[in-house]
Amino acid sequence: MDTAAYLLFLATAALLALAPGPSTLLVLSHALTGDPRRPLSLILGALLGNLVLIAVTVLGLAAVILASQTAFSVLRLVGAAYLIWLGMSYWRASTRLTVPSIGPASALPGLRYRALALQAFLTSTTNPKGLLFYFALLPQFAPAGGSLDLLLLGGSYLALFMAALGLYALAGRRLARLVARPAVQRWKNRITGALLVGLGVSLLRAERS
Repeated sequence: MDTAAYLLFLATAALLALAPGPSTLLVLSHALTGDPRRPLSLILGALLGNLVLIAVTVLGLAAVILASQTAFSVLRLVGAAYLIWLGMSYWRASTRLTVPSIGPASALPGLRYRALALQAFLTSTTNPKGLLFYFALLPQFAPAGGSLDLLLLGGSYLALFMAALGLYALAGRRLARLVARPAVQRWKNRITGALLVGLGVSLLRAERS
């Protein structure tokens, strides 16, 4: 892979990494609670999810999934359903933000953080737009299909994406005091939920590349 192609990929990847999406939305929302362990848990989950997608791409399984209309449709429906369910859970959350399926934020702190990491992992691995990036767009910058090139590209994007999530977490932490009131937290949860549901509905229209 030549230098010009790599620089073009980095520019494209940086824009995609900074663009708002389910992972960045979750990180920002939980950073606004003022608890730094929440966004960190989400970032860890997103890291693991993206590592799985990189491995699938390098191993050549991505082409199999893209070639199957049924496989992509199943992933699309699962991803959309999960985001819609997650959005509804956030909409109904208390002002202190309940972690879906775990319970009040004051209960079982360690389990709560693991639940957040699982949320981010599932969001990363079931999002068709993310799958299309790894499975369809990324290989276009490595026409020879070499594993080392795919690892370099995937690792570069992952580094940019982790940096972007860190920026969202930092921004949310700085704004946390401004949204500390219960009424503001309630509307934050509802906005987060509505956006997640909207993203889930939009994924129902996603098509293969």
